[in-house]
Amino acid sequence: MIKILIAEKDIHVSELIEARLRARNYETVILKESAEVLRQLERDRFDLVLISSDMDLIDGKRLMEHIRFQTQHWHIPVILMTEESRISELILSKDHGYDDFLIKPFNALALQLRIAMNIAKVKQRVDANALTHLPGNHSIERIILDKIQKREPFSVLYLDINHFKSFNDRYGFQKGDTVLRQTARILVQIRMKMDLEKECFIGHIGGDDFIAVLTPEKEEVFARSFIEEFDRIIPTYYNEDDRKRGCIRTKNRRGKFETVPLMACSVAACSSLDHDYKNLGEIAQDAAAVKGFLKSQPGSHYLRDRRGSPIQDIEKALEVLNPELEKEKEREKRRGKAELKIDPLGQTLINAGLISQEQLSDALKRHFETGRRLGQVLIDMRAVKSEDVGRMLEKKLNVRYVSLKHFSFPVGGERLLPASIIKAHRIVPLQVSMDHLKVGMCDPFDLKTLDMIEKITGLKPEPYLMLESEFETFSEKYTDGAAAKEKAG
Repeated sequence: MIKILIAEKDIHVSELIEARLRARNYETVILKESAEVLRQLERDRFDLVLISSDMDLIDGKRLMEHIRFQTQHWHIPVILMTEESRISELILSKDHGYDDFLIKPFNALALQLRIAMNIAKVKQRVDANALTHLPGNHSIERIILDKIQKREPFSVLYLDINHFKSFNDRYGFQKGDTVLRQTARILVQIRMKMDLEKECFIGHIGGDDFIAVLTPEKEEVFARSFIEEFDRIIPTYYNEDDRKRGCIRTKNRRGKFETVPLMACSVAACSSLDHDYKNLGEIAQDAAAVKGFLKSQPGSHYLRDRRGSPIQDIEKALEVLNPELEKEKEREKRRGKAELKIDPLGQTLINAGLISQEQLSDALKRHFETGRRLGQVLIDMRAVKSEDVGRMLEKKLNVRYVSLKHFSFPVGGERLLPASIIKAHRIVPLQVSMDHLKVGMCDPFDLKTLDMIEKITGLKPEPYLMLESEFETFSEKYTDGAAAKEKAG
């Protein structure tokens, strides 16, 4: 049976509505105060809400705003009942929050038609997921295919919760479901705060996988806002001991205890600006590659698949995975200052006390004059050791650093990849472990090269960061001669 909540102060109006709806076999609940409405919504589930425009405010906000932001009923249709004199005011309001409206006094036929139409709408919205009430796979596919066919610029964000299964095992499925509903609520709230109701589609693929489809220029702000809110709220679902430790102890499939970090999120982005996508499968394949890389890194991260327009250097990669720098730039802009010209690597080294401001200024001058990477310039100046640069980048990028200064190929390691490929793609096979290959890379975010390594070796590559200067020295010693032999052969 369809269940409808009626929020109306006028008892005569509410009784009239109730009589008409009960005649159509609808179940109704009538409440007169906004606070009562919110309490009832938290306790019970409804298919539709009718709200009078003159309901009392809560903390200075209208009841509709609280329903959209604070309850599990943000997905259901809200019909506003109002007098004709207030129509202009409500229509011109930017943040109206309702799905439809009825003008008082209204006749029985108009009431029944509007309710039937809006309940039909919600059935279209909720096509798959009964837990979060977000649109499912059919709607997701329809939205993306429509963008492709119309050749509209778009970005797709695949959002995955890391370590969710371990949380489920530790705390139970009921609390795990609560986390999924909270994640859905965060996504919807960010969409509303960014005023993207008409520009951003949010769906639930299933389990701990969500999706957002929006315009490319809003992609990064949306992704970082989601990560910030997720990392702020989700730790509160752990008990105090687990939260303080920053991890939980749980049994693996072999029955042995292991330590698992708290939940984090991986946000993999694919954009039509970088790829000429033809179908959903191509997008899913690219997103899976990015997501697989992100899930191998500790903490929450956002990264766009840039294989169509790859990151050119490690300093740019640092900016991509360093949201604090972008936040600082935005703060400076709001203060009316020009955009910051802080090089992320240089600022990191200064903050660590490894170089002075004068050394950085000198290095930046040489960097702009020669085009050489800043880290390499500082090493050449002997202002900092290569190992220090490596450790700083390791800390900021969350990618493990390997020094090549005293490295030698393991037995048979030099045969895993041709010397010409090692030199051309600036990679070094480090160690084979089971079906994985640890590989040093000057650009550990080069997903195209990672794909190539897997195809050549049949092993799953695990990227390690290595410095360009150390690779050049290593290359001269080990690969130049081998490359010459390959060419001669």
